[in-house]
Amino acid sequence: MGLSLGLLAVGYPTLVVRVRAIHLSPVKSLGLASAERVTVTENGIPGDRAFVVVDDRDQVATLRKYGALAQATSRFDPDRGTLELELPGGRLVTGTVNGGTAHEVAMFGRPLHGQLVDGPWDAALSELTGRPMRLMRVDDAGAGQDAYPMSVLSQESLDEFARQSELAHPPDPRRFRNTLMIEGAGAHGEDAWVGGRMRAGEAVLRVAERDVRCSLPTRNPDTGLRDLDTLRLIAAYRPDPSGDICFGVYAEVEQPGTVAVGDTVEPI
Repeated sequence: MGLSLGLLAVGYPTLVVRVRAIHLSPVKSLGLASAERVTVTENGIPGDRAFVVVDDRDQVATLRKYGALAQATSRFDPDRGTLELELPGGRLVTGTVNGGTAHEVAMFGRPLHGQLVDGPWDAALSELTGRPMRLMRVDDAGAGQDAYPMSVLSQESLDEFARQSELAHPPDPRRFRNTLMIEGAGAHGEDAWVGGRMRAGEAVLRVAERDVRCSLPTRNPDTGLRDLDTLRLIAAYRPDPSGDICFGVYAEVEQPGTVAVGDTVEPI
């Protein structure tokens, strides 16, 4: 395992850790988009997971259940209220979000309040998944996140996963859907920051806990098909007494600020 920042012994050179990529998805469970620079607030990146898809059983449609959602990406301008979906083949579905009907669904055992919005997106998402779908805008900023507003994973962790699993190449980082991809921390070096604080660009994050993984990383980030037994491979070389399969870390935002690709990352 590579050396983690903050656990460096005297005599070792200082490691430079930087932001490698920033990922977000205005519509939860759709394919990830990349950004070069974002403003991070206490609720995460504004507009990230601002919408959820609701299926015909009135449940939040997750990528774990509806893999085809990975084939569409979304772009949202919170200031103008414009939402654009890019569907397979490059077809764009664009409109302005103008309120809607109040609605509540359960997500991970908690109530999620929002507005079912009118527009062209329901038909597009229904066609994509083959099931009736509706689009709901979340009322409270950050409420559409799984548990924490930010998540962090190092490129070296992906490299180690590939090495241990005897893969020809590291997996696409979008498979793990982390907000910040970093490089230079060493393999699983981010785990050593749990319980502490880290600065990324101007923002300060409190690293809350390791990211316990569900079956989502088994799906291809472009097609949504299950094509890699990710969980079994992680568990094989990183067994945990708890039985949890962890990869990357979750974080809260302690100090808002701008974060850009190439910015320095350091524990503080």
